[in-house]
Amino acid sequence: MAADIYLPLIELWQHIQRSPTRVSRNYRVQWQQLQQNLPAYFYAVRKRFNCEKNPLDLNFLMRTCVNGIVRFNGAEEFNNSFHLSRPGMNPDRFDDIVHHWSQRIAAVQFLCADYTQIVDQAGREDFVYFDPPYAGNKQRYTADLDLARFFSKLETLNQRGVRWALSFDGLRGGRDLTHPVPKSLYRRSVSLDSGNSAVNKVLNGPVEMVSEMLYLNY
Repeated sequence: MAADIYLPLIELWQHIQRSPTRVSRNYRVQWQQLQQNLPAYFYAVRKRFNCEKNPLDLNFLMRTCVNGIVRFNGAEEFNNSFHLSRPGMNPDRFDDIVHHWSQRIAAVQFLCADYTQIVDQAGREDFVYFDPPYAGNKQRYTADLDLARFFSKLETLNQRGVRWALSFDGLRGGRDLTHPVPKSLYRRSVSLDSGNSAVNKVLNGPVEMVSEMLYLNY
């Protein structure tokens, strides 16, 4: 089971799961229109998406925006710009990726729901992976994370014997961006190298190595 509170994202994954060819064809058509009308077509689709929330438009925007960085403003509108130095992901490459993922997620149930509704169903034989808005991020997500509520839910899972892993913060270059996750909630943390920071490159210039912290309660 996979869940997120943002409906267009869940609908996109459902489309990839059930109709990968439709997703691929839609992207190819939109990509071709973009090449004929750069960059105006991108901004027309962005405006349309913010009104209609079509998941296929969201897919197009993610493939063609600056460094693929999804970002929202305070009104929950997609507001990243077109990547002027790139034409967007090649449709042939995208087609291969979509059909590959369609097979990988064939048995997954996708739900649009608050995370508490999902994890309340978890039992001792289940495993929960959390990938919430990262600590310290601004203007990237449609909603902020209520930390007190979130940490309380992790404690509830601990009491019920449900195993979980949490991606939440980390290190970037020489900066420590970790957040004080209560040590009583987890047994260990693991630092995982995840490559260079595309966000920092766009915003500040230098390319820095990122290490993500994975918190585990087992």
